[in-house]
Amino acid sequence: MLIVVLENQSYDSAIRNDLLKSLAQKGAVFRNFGNLYHYSYPNYLAMIAGSDFGTHKPQLLSDNQRNFKDDSQHRTIGDLLNWKNYAEDYPALPSAEKPFLGDRSGRYARKHVPFLSFLSVQKKSFHNVVAVDTHANDNAFVGDIGSFIADSKTHPLPEYMFYSPNLDDDGHDPTSNAQEGLKKAADWLRVFLTTWLHFDDKTWVPKDDSMKRTLVIVTFDESEGNSKPERIYTVFLGAMVKPQEVTAAYNHYSGFANHRGQLWARPNSQRIRRRHCVGHHRHLEVV
Repeated sequence: MLIVVLENQSYDSAIRNDLLKSLAQKGAVFRNFGNLYHYSYPNYLAMIAGSDFGTHKPQLLSDNQRNFKDDSQHRTIGDLLNWKNYAEDYPALPSAEKPFLGDRSGRYARKHVPFLSFLSVQKKSFHNVVAVDTHANDNAFVGDIGSFIADSKTHPLPEYMFYSPNLDDDGHDPTSNAQEGLKKAADWLRVFLTTWLHFDDKTWVPKDDSMKRTLVIVTFDESEGNSKPERIYTVFLGAMVKPQEVTAAYNHYSGFANHRGQLWARPNSQRIRRRHCVGHHRHLEVV
């Protein structure tokens, strides 16, 4: 599973973009997927940990970075599945003996790389946060995908991949012009899908057979405003996905993987009661 997180757009704005509309027509688009909070950081924590640990209060300080204890109360999906968080322009080298924990460096923002908020990761698995040089054709992400396509048994992908674009590619900037940000993010996403992931731009399914078991989720962290209801664009893409609109209500607290690697998305209003079939892949259900 690969999750790509873009920034600061409501569903209504995103669905008007030509690329995102095309993805919605070929994938499973969630029409009532809501962000949890403003600003970004609590939403990112919720995506990987099922909690924001109270960081949304007070809102003015909600983007301030935290370092959560290494204990049973502060666990992430990385404690259940093997994982990588690919982060564009992350300044730490692969050979670094410790992670980079600064809030910003150029176009990199730590608040969009949620795994680094956990002391367990900082101490034990910080090398799973992988820098991506967007100016290099052979960057770490492209290399991992290429190696997997060449020999999936020798070079398997992580079960859980979280992709953090930089502040240009995720559409965060310019903060004064959300539509310009959306265009930048969509232009980047098209290249990301077609060039780096080898998706067919007509079907939005991977061309390579080895990639056809990989689910790709494109979502946003939060809407660009406070008008209710705060819906954000979220779409599931992949060979196993049946194109459809999912109307049940979901948000970032929806768990995306259980300990056996099966995919779940849980509606806000209930746990596991009704099921909406998104595909026929044995590991893919929307609950």
